[in-house]
Amino acid sequence: MTLVALVEKATHQSPASLTVTLSAIITYVFYKSWLYPYHLDPLSKIPGPSPSRIPFLGNMLALTKKKPMMALYDWAMEYPGSIYRYYWFSRLTLMTSDPVTVGYVLGKGNDNWLKSKGTEEMFEQNLGHSLLSMKGGEHTAHRKYLAKGFKHTYLKSMATAFHGVAQDLLGVWKERLDDKAEQKEVEVRWEHDGKTYTTIDLEPSFYCLTLDSIGQFALGRGFDAIKSPIGPDFDNYKIIVDSFQVTLLTMLPLSNWIPTKTNRRAWSAVRAFNSSMEGIVQERKQRLIEEIKAHDGEFSQAEGATSQKKDILTMLLVDQLIGEGGTDLQIRHDVFTAIFAGHETTSAALSWTFYQLACHPEVQTRLREETRQLYKDREGAPTYDELNSLPYLNAVIRESLRLWSPIPLNLRVSVEDDYLPRNNGLSPLYVPAGTNLQLPMFILQRDPKIWGPDSLSFNPSRWLTTDKATPCPPYSPPNGLCYFPFYHGKRSCVGNKIATLEMKTHIANLINTFEFVETPELKANRGEIDWRWSISLKPCPGVKLGVRLAD
Repeated sequence: MTLVALVEKATHQSPASLTVTLSAIITYVFYKSWLYPYHLDPLSKIPGPSPSRIPFLGNMLALTKKKPMMALYDWAMEYPGSIYRYYWFSRLTLMTSDPVTVGYVLGKGNDNWLKSKGTEEMFEQNLGHSLLSMKGGEHTAHRKYLAKGFKHTYLKSMATAFHGVAQDLLGVWKERLDDKAEQKEVEVRWEHDGKTYTTIDLEPSFYCLTLDSIGQFALGRGFDAIKSPIGPDFDNYKIIVDSFQVTLLTMLPLSNWIPTKTNRRAWSAVRAFNSSMEGIVQERKQRLIEEIKAHDGEFSQAEGATSQKKDILTMLLVDQLIGEGGTDLQIRHDVFTAIFAGHETTSAALSWTFYQLACHPEVQTRLREETRQLYKDREGAPTYDELNSLPYLNAVIRESLRLWSPIPLNLRVSVEDDYLPRNNGLSPLYVPAGTNLQLPMFILQRDPKIWGPDSLSFNPSRWLTTDKATPCPPYSPPNGLCYFPFYHGKRSCVGNKIATLEMKTHIANLINTFEFVETPELKANRGEIDWRWSISLKPCPGVKLGVRLAD
């Protein structure tokens, strides 16, 4: 039985009308998936890789054959103009490596270039209605409100809190390095230059380290993940994070709504974690209400009072109780988003930084010499201002984020027709509404035209030079942007200062205490480290380094 006959039987329509309808549908699909994007779209004339002969696949096979971002990077080097095009399935997508174009889209043209609808829906589904899914005036107003939680007084208190978390990890690692202590698992130990090293996989430790740290900032309490990385909250949160891993299936439209096993586990974990967060919110709120009752309708000004805690949850609840904040549901969404956005990315950034430090012992030695001045003849945590006063530590973090931005790519979609300005005297490029444009930190921050012939080398000293004749700091044309690991403009990361402070605190503590070297396996595969892309770009399966107490 033919397709027309089957549909005729099911719908009781005449063969002629069904034939016309099916022909129209097939023609429309053919037009949208092949004829227009590959031949009629004016942007199809822009240079770029040839798509697959299978109409719906576009360049997806080429993208999946290499490590994340590497196909895009290779194409950028092959098509050195300011913009090239490729096909995300059958959707024409522009990729720019032009600092002027990026500066415009994230600056003056920001309101016309919004995040993709699919990205916003994914964040809304898993994290609730918060800063990552808001747009327009609502986003601007809510961002301005939340920025209160990143004031200098809050950052100063977090320097002490992060130091305490780092000390927890130092204690756990020291036990693992002690060959006389009882070990729950057999540690791998080996000799190098007459010194004994213990192999430690950094990723699990940094995952727990940054989760406890962001817990201090968002909730005023850690998750106790470093000492006890088990329990329902930890497990549910990890399931949610893992659900964001990029696979071929997740690249499909509406993939986050397909009831796959992974999605069903994620949905269940979101419900359970939200329930746990709701309990924390209500417990803290009740303590604040009791404080008000005990002080004649006012919050206590005493140090140590619940209302004086410098965390996001307390700030939001205090505002709510004085009539200036949001609902309990909005508070829960904001807290969950703060944990999510501030955790995984920082964990990945620390893993990449220590990988680079192990591969460059001269950088590690210089950094240790600088950071040790913070701990000499003192007890307690270095202050926020002291951590910010170390130029080489700052340079190491900048250089690590240059090469390994945790979020390597930013996708925008034009709301209206626009003209994209370009560098090097090129005329603006007309793009119609609905155009996909990707802004790749991974490419721009490694481009040899901008950063010089050592653009792929880890060289923190490039950030210390004042020689204007060199691309260090990088050459950038007027209104151009070529370094933006925390994005830029209206949608830049509101938590960039807290993330940087967290990195500085943990790097300073760890590099002051331990020495890191490449394992024999890592040294044998130098330059071939793998990586994956979930929420962030991170080493895969992890970074295993040799660790010992530093001299």
